[in-house]
Amino acid sequence: PFDKSLQEEAIKQLTRGVKTKDSAILDLLPEDFRLTELLLNSGVSEVKEDKILLNDGAEIPYGLAVWAAGNGPLPVTLSLIEVLGDGGQADAQVTARGRVAIDPWLRALGSNGDILALGDCACIVAGQLPATAQVASQQGEYLARLFSQGYNLSPGTDPDAGILMPPTADPARSKTLAENISAFACQSEDFAAPFQFLNLGILAYTGGGSALAQLQLTPAEQARVKGTGKIGFGLWRSVYLSKQVSWRNRVLVFFDWTKTQIFGRDITRI
Repeated sequence: PFDKSLQEEAIKQLTRGVKTKDSAILDLLPEDFRLTELLLNSGVSEVKEDKILLNDGAEIPYGLAVWAAGNGPLPVTLSLIEVLGDGGQADAQVTARGRVAIDPWLRALGSNGDILALGDCACIVAGQLPATAQVASQQGEYLARLFSQGYNLSPGTDPDAGILMPPTADPARSKTLAENISAFACQSEDFAAPFQFLNLGILAYTGGGSALAQLQLTPAEQARVKGTGKIGFGLWRSVYLSKQVSWRNRVLVFFDWTKTQIFGRDITRI
């Protein structure tokens, strides 16, 4: 999660006053008018035709409600969970809650290693990770390495423990330096190292040319680079550009930002 100081800054930005160059509009608004009213620790229990009920008993009347708080699992995910049947997958749903429960090597529980899952639809039962693109990207790279290095993802069940064994390496292939380091850390040369998430930081755009940025240089909490306002906005856009898949995309995104800054946002297609 964001550092406490950044959480406080996020609340400040979300509840900031209205900024407009049109004095006629300002004259029509009350002095304490805010575009956003932030309600903390208030979950939605029910949405009715003309009001929203919160779990603390409060009611919010509305004319138009826009839901931007996520959604439920896709039908294909629920069908897969049902097909995998009773046992480890069903038991793990207490934690997974509608996501495919997977082991540390991203194999779906109950699939004997034949089904792999990653990203938002998956949940590592041994240690839950945030449902972000950063996690999904690293999981994709991890599985790509296992495929390219010829690991057997379905090596069979351990006769003593009765659980699926970790992916096994091809004995005929020479190991890379990274594999040797992982083997030394795991004290095993025969099995693949489990997936490990490297937290690179968190970014959030707060509107009005400001953003929050928390970049993680090392696992230590003290080694965080934090930025708010214009500095955070610069960090956010720098990381966004660096994550584009090609220089073509970087140039297109940069020119789009420049065009918006000069001429305003293009809303003709909305």
